[in-house]
Amino acid sequence: MPEATDKHDAAELGEERLLDRFLHPLRTIAAIRRDHYRSSKYRLFFMVGTLAGIPLLGVVMIGLFWLHGILEEDFNNQLKWQLDITESSIEFFLQERISGLRYLVSVYSFNQLSNQGSLSGIFQKRQKEFSELVDLGVIDSRGIQLAYAGPYDLKGKDYSQQEWFHETKVRGIYVSDVFTGYRKIPHFSIAIRQDIPGSANFWIIRATINMDTLNRFVSRVKLKENDDAFIINEEGVLQTPSRFHGRFLEKLDLKVPLPQQSAGHISYDDSRVGQITLGYTRIKNSPWILTAMIKPTAYWRIVDILRKDILAVYLIGILVLIGIMMNYRMVNNWVDRIKQLDQEREQAISETEHSAKLALIGRLAAGIAHEINNPLAIINEKAGLMQDVLNYSKESNPCKEKFLPLISVIADSVNRCRTITHRLLGFARRMDIHIESIDINELLKEVVGFLEREIMYRNIKLEFNFNEHLRPIESDRGLLQQVFLNIANNAIDAVDDGGTIEIATVSSETYALAVHIRDNGRGISKEVMKHIFEPFYTTKEKGKGTGLGLSLSYGIIQRLGGTIEVDSVRDKGTTFTIKLPYKAELKGGAL
Repeated sequence: MPEATDKHDAAELGEERLLDRFLHPLRTIAAIRRDHYRSSKYRLFFMVGTLAGIPLLGVVMIGLFWLHGILEEDFNNQLKWQLDITESSIEFFLQERISGLRYLVSVYSFNQLSNQGSLSGIFQKRQKEFSELVDLGVIDSRGIQLAYAGPYDLKGKDYSQQEWFHETKVRGIYVSDVFTGYRKIPHFSIAIRQDIPGSANFWIIRATINMDTLNRFVSRVKLKENDDAFIINEEGVLQTPSRFHGRFLEKLDLKVPLPQQSAGHISYDDSRVGQITLGYTRIKNSPWILTAMIKPTAYWRIVDILRKDILAVYLIGILVLIGIMMNYRMVNNWVDRIKQLDQEREQAISETEHSAKLALIGRLAAGIAHEINNPLAIINEKAGLMQDVLNYSKESNPCKEKFLPLISVIADSVNRCRTITHRLLGFARRMDIHIESIDINELLKEVVGFLEREIMYRNIKLEFNFNEHLRPIESDRGLLQQVFLNIANNAIDAVDDGGTIEIATVSSETYALAVHIRDNGRGISKEVMKHIFEPFYTTKEKGKGTGLGLSLSYGIIQRLGGTIEVDSVRDKGTTFTIKLPYKAELKGGAL
């Protein structure tokens, strides 16, 4: 017998090791996935943030370039507007002076204008109207100045070799570059050629204007500390002084494009003043080009400020987006759903492991029960034989009266052990569903029999209030036994020593009967009540409960067509109510 028991135990141990070997990879995978929950959430946040941040960055960059272009265009338009205004003023001034000379030619004859006294009188009148007028002269076709009115002695001067004389001779009207001439003072001249009717000869009336007039017009361009404005001719010679690029009549050290239209601009880096924009425009009816060099300090400052502000707004937007994502239900729900699925899989693994262990325990209990039944049968048989020998012995035996009560005690103990082993066998066989007729009152007494030793040890008062008129129901004995045993055991754990447990059976209106298991223990809080039927949820100390008892009981009762309810008051007690139908509609199979 001991050898058979050892083999049985070894077989059971082999099955358990095989089960552990099967479940170990699943538990390892579940543990690894738990470690990846947080990293998965971060990866989701990063992915969503990247997908949302890239378009946002694109919008910000497009907006920045667009704003940069608008500001640059506005700055260039402002520069062009200032140049256009100054150019118009200079052109109007030149046109007015040309018109004035034409008026003199139309009002006065050549003889009057070539007369020194007459020309001086005319000059004095004109100078009162135009203070910038320096002198006035009449030159014949040979280039000799016939008459001169002004502060210098220039009558009789020969201008035949001067450029302005030849240009006037060819063009008819000529505005000269700024030059010093005989007086060594910078000025420019306006000359008009007048043909003599009936002759190939001509004469020229010429007015000289001080260069300060051009300076006055250039100064109207709004300049800042590092800005510059000046007039140059087509050879790049300064007609007015420059702040940074030379004095008048010096060669400009910058290359300015010759404008083919009214205005233009270029941008480049200057070694002295940094980033600048050079605007230029040609002055009509003159050899001059009005030029302005503006350092767009305010413009670049605005761009820098806006760039920083937009970058700050973008970063704030990213942070807000990340914050929203961190609290965004959808992302959390994704990760929580993955976590829930993993937890359900872990629960399934744990339930499978627990069920397999219960099955092993059931087989072990059945094996032990069979092994115990054999020596119990021998003990019972020998005790009966001894009782028969003593009872039917013809010889007087002085020990008969002493041994018969002892043999009776042995028989009662054997019967008690047989009852326990029968219960173990019955419990082990209940792995498969089997419908049979059950007296619920007797079943409850049988269940309490498993617990009576602890009940007596802890001095717990057990009360039975059975309805003796209940008719039997058709259900699974082992499954009901498991449910009642689990709830009764929980009631024992809930009460203190000397507490009270009541088990009652009553008829039910909607079901065949109802079983009430009440205790006066510590009760269950409302928060815990919400979860007591959930798998693996337990309020017991670690190692004292698996959290599967009530969950399995709930599933069993539902499978049998009944209901299980709980009512509890904190520090007053708990009542479990199990309602069962007359017949459980089951078609066999394992639970």
